[in-house]
Amino acid sequence: MLKDATMTEGRNDRGRPARRGARMAATLAAALIGATGCGDMGERWSRLFKRSKSEDSTPVPARASSNAVQDTVQGLATVEGLRVTVVRGYGLVVGLVGTGGSDAPDDVRKYLQQEILRRRTGISSKELLDSRDTAIVVVTGEVPAAAMSGQRFDVVVRAMGNQTTSLDGGMLLECDLKLLAATPRGVIEGKTFAVAAGPIFITPFRRGEDKGDDLRVGRVLGGGMLRESRRLRIVLDSPTYNIAARIRDRLNSRYGAAAPVADAVSPDVIQLTVPSAMRGNEKHFLDLVLHTTINGAPAFVERRAAELAEEIQHPQAPYDAISLAWEAMGRSVLPAIRPIYSHRTVAARFYAARAGMRLGDSQAVGIIVQHALASGDPFRLVAIEELANPTAGAAAADALQTLAGDPDNRVRIAAYKVMLQRRHPAISPEAVGGQFVLDVVECGGPPLVFVATSEQQRLALLGRKHTLRPPASYRDDDVTIAIDEGDSEFRIVRVNPRSKQASPLIRCGLDLREFIRLLGERPGETPDGRPTGLGLTYSGVVRVLNELHGQGALTGAFLVDRPSVSDELWKIRTPSRPESEF
Repeated sequence: MLKDATMTEGRNDRGRPARRGARMAATLAAALIGATGCGDMGERWSRLFKRSKSEDSTPVPARASSNAVQDTVQGLATVEGLRVTVVRGYGLVVGLVGTGGSDAPDDVRKYLQQEILRRRTGISSKELLDSRDTAIVVVTGEVPAAAMSGQRFDVVVRAMGNQTTSLDGGMLLECDLKLLAATPRGVIEGKTFAVAAGPIFITPFRRGEDKGDDLRVGRVLGGGMLRESRRLRIVLDSPTYNIAARIRDRLNSRYGAAAPVADAVSPDVIQLTVPSAMRGNEKHFLDLVLHTTINGAPAFVERRAAELAEEIQHPQAPYDAISLAWEAMGRSVLPAIRPIYSHRTVAARFYAARAGMRLGDSQAVGIIVQHALASGDPFRLVAIEELANPTAGAAAADALQTLAGDPDNRVRIAAYKVMLQRRHPAISPEAVGGQFVLDVVECGGPPLVFVATSEQQRLALLGRKHTLRPPASYRDDDVTIAIDEGDSEFRIVRVNPRSKQASPLIRCGLDLREFIRLLGERPGETPDGRPTGLGLTYSGVVRVLNELHGQGALTGAFLVDRPSVSDELWKIRTPSRPESEF
């Protein structure tokens, strides 16, 4: 089952040799593929790459000696800007109802007083900080690798002191997030790198020994925003201006048609700029940079493409690196890789087609679609993610809608995420109460509710016949919900959190879409006197759905977000070096 996504990204020592990184990537890939229900992965992998005796005697090529690495940028340099950067700040959560607190170190209170004056809130800083309807918090975020200005990321919000009992229902006012540096004299704060603001999400899926502690920690999904792009630089292992200039010219020739992407600022440093066409795909751009050959002469590229076509047929070839090397060369390699589309080795077939499709080869699209549709295919989830590529065309759109109704729920969620990226017409989005988005996905399969816990407050209903079934009940300080066996309507009472006044009895049918709308829409009445909504937060709506699911009141599966396969693989495969943006 899909699990709650975590805020903390796994880190690795980017400075490790490429060979070790490749082994790590292979290990993780095997683990992730095994999670797709393919049975004993060791056996399947052995059968998949079964070799004859003559093949067994062939030396296994080390990744460092592969043609995918030789004569490329990564053979001469490393890239700065690939590490996750931690930022932190202090902020104020407002909108609480008697659950906040004012206790915090004096220097933090003084800092927030200055911030309140600077931002001209129009309210006394002392009044704000001393109110039990506000809470002083520490805000922490992890800025993704290669992030660009304006990019959003999740932040963790944690109450300071001991007075605050809950952040539920609160709103983080905009605060600055700064770079931190650990020194022998303590932690030093650097420049403001990002800002953060937004509604607090309290996950109902995490349970500690003391459940009350969970209410003091929340997240703002997509609440952090980067003020300036992460610095991206190629650093040569052996400084030489001649080599730096050659790399600059090669990268600008390959990727800088609209504007230069590389500038040799010194004999050992080449400043990188992500081209506008690859905004949102910064990691992919860096992958291509690292796998770009220094020599771009047509004769050399043709020869190297043919060498890689031979190498990828080896049972233990560095498939991903070869695919990226082909892609970095450009469309001229297509004649060399098309014969691999039908290779008997599934890995060679997939990675050749991946390069082809990314280069705009329509013949490759069908191969990727086949991998995505094939139950038990070890590259199925990765193939689905590849269908987000605009070059995949209409064939991908049709396949994705089919996959959204697949028996495997992991496949359904992967397809839904790609459909979102493509703005697929089968998704009908609806803003609920100005707080979250409810997606209704037109597809086959049984009903499935998907809860996003990262980047955006978003719910999705996949499949048909999303109804609720009695009996069920839910109660907290804000709302009471109940339905008895055999009834066709829920009985709901909403309590005003400030006045504690209860609403008249509200009734709602068994349609899940209408039920979610009622929970999340702003309170009010229609012209005929019917209530428009209860005004619950996204956290509140998810909490209700989670409880009803536990009681068996949802007719389908209830799944929670997790990181994508490609994101997990990218974290450990990309070489880097110690760096600082302080």
